[in-house]
Amino acid sequence: MMQQLNCEKLLVEGCIEGSYQKVLEAFTLNKTVPSMKVAKEVLDDMIEANKEYWNKFPKTIDEF
Repeated sequence: MMQQLNCEKLLVEGCIEGSYQKVLEAFTLNKTVPSMKVAKEVLDDMIEANKEYWNKFPKTIDEF
């Protein structure tokens, strides 16, 4: 359970920072994703489908 929590924290951190690497790491650590190859494919598809929003997240919680 802690691994999933840490994975989700890393995912949020990566999204806020606009960090492809952190989001990919989070997807790779997620137990529902079978491999890094699948994680990269899913992430790339999500970025393409949501490209107008990628890297437009606030940089800090104060910007919400």
